[in-house]
Amino acid sequence: MSAVDPGEVLGRVRQRLARCGLNVVMPLGGRIFDEIVVSVGGTPSNDLLPGAGGVLIIGDGGPRFFEQFQSLRASPVHGVGPAQHPLDDYTRQVLNDAVTDALAPWLGTIRFRLLYPFIGAQPVLPFQRLGQAAGLPGPGPLGIQIHPVYGPWWAYRGLVVLSVSVQADEVVAASCAGCHQPCVVACPPQAVTTAGWSYRLCIAHRRSAPGCQESCAARGACPVGLDFRYSNQQLAFHMRASLGPTPPPSEST
Repeated sequence: MSAVDPGEVLGRVRQRLARCGLNVVMPLGGRIFDEIVVSVGGTPSNDLLPGAGGVLIIGDGGPRFFEQFQSLRASPVHGVGPAQHPLDDYTRQVLNDAVTDALAPWLGTIRFRLLYPFIGAQPVLPFQRLGQAAGLPGPGPLGIQIHPVYGPWWAYRGLVVLSVSVQADEVVAASCAGCHQPCVVACPPQAVTTAGWSYRLCIAHRRSAPGCQESCAARGACPVGLDFRYSNQQLAFHMRASLGPTPPPSEST
């Protein structure tokens, strides 16, 4: 077989994942991945997958991924059964199936391993730092990275370690630069500030304020990515899940 073309691999993976609503795919070279992960006491790529050459950071932008999840849950034939974390289980299955299918032309040549940003998933990875190294801006006042296309309406869903070299795309423009920051004004407990987001102020207010338990005024005030805003149903799903008895979220979630 001829040498593997990383561009062809990346294109096929992106195309296959997009069909599932996983439309944010950011490549990152193995050396930079190792520098970031090892700096926080994590596991280098070659220990995660012998012969690793790079990683792909995977996310979903807008409502399509969640809509497919909800559609499957509602199906009497293919419905997702009861589970503590049904969206996480769905994500694992979809990602594994999609990446396996995308890499089918190189079966036996390219190996991969999937890792996740879910609470309790091991090993823990600094997803925000990795995403920033792959070209995204750093966290804004909301405490999350505002995607230049999808705004705050996106999320990390996984990471693929590949036994083929890939390199990061070009850096994108910082979405919060020059913004008048309506998210800061809109936050009732003032948990969103120009200096960043306070988890403790946010969660304390939300547990006593019904209006903030299934929605977020600050997130809704962001002017970026308005065409990709989550439905009220999706937003309520994520907001309810974040109110569970969990510790403060790390930057990997």
